[in-house]
Amino acid sequence: MIYTTHWDHFGIGTPVDGDAIYHGALDNATGTGGLLELGRALRRATPKPRRSVLFLFVTAEEQGLLGSAHYAAEPLYPLAKTLAVLNLDVLNVHGRTRDLTIVGLGLSTLDDVIGRAAAAQGRVVKPDPTPEKGSYYRSDHFPFARKGVPSIHAGGGIEYLGKPAEYGTRVREEYTRNDYHKPSDRVRPDWELSGAVEDLALYLRAGYEIANGSAWPEWKPGAEWKPLRDEMLKGAGTR
Repeated sequence: MIYTTHWDHFGIGTPVDGDAIYHGALDNATGTGGLLELGRALRRATPKPRRSVLFLFVTAEEQGLLGSAHYAAEPLYPLAKTLAVLNLDVLNVHGRTRDLTIVGLGLSTLDDVIGRAAAAQGRVVKPDPTPEKGSYYRSDHFPFARKGVPSIHAGGGIEYLGKPAEYGTRVREEYTRNDYHKPSDRVRPDWELSGAVEDLALYLRAGYEIANGSAWPEWKPGAEWKPLRDEMLKGAGTR
């Protein structure tokens, strides 16, 4: 199974308020640092996972998913033997949540894996609150999905513990309006990383279950990439 994240941003570009460095702290230094920690944690897991786990740090996500698309086209391990892709892109830096967002909820049985991990934390799974943005098609899990590999992006939520009901929607909108793909995407002193830690623990639990499970994740009936996966596995003897 594969964990993915992207470590690129925009480098040096058009200055905004005198700053020409596009720092990319939230998008996606948080995901990059988080995936490093997942690697350290899984390395210490006992017993070790039954299957290999690949931690894939790709570049050129901001230029059109070029790094992940290249791996999906020229994989180190055959895609027919790749169980699933779990993608990290922007961690929650505002505190713990009651819910967990799954982008593309309803597409694959990875929903069930993530749902079990969320339930173990006392959380509930909810769909992307802004599906009109097409987020499922805009991050590094997608090149794998379009090749047929069950892939998912999940994290954060909008129901923050101890915060007003509108807080989660407000901080998302403020980030998109003020900092997304701008030099102002910097590390902030008010970041509260307990939510990021909780999400990483969830991804660790989910990945460990997939790597040890007897059942392979599958696309659900009606998912557009299910025929690709079925054809890929037909007669391959991979299970």
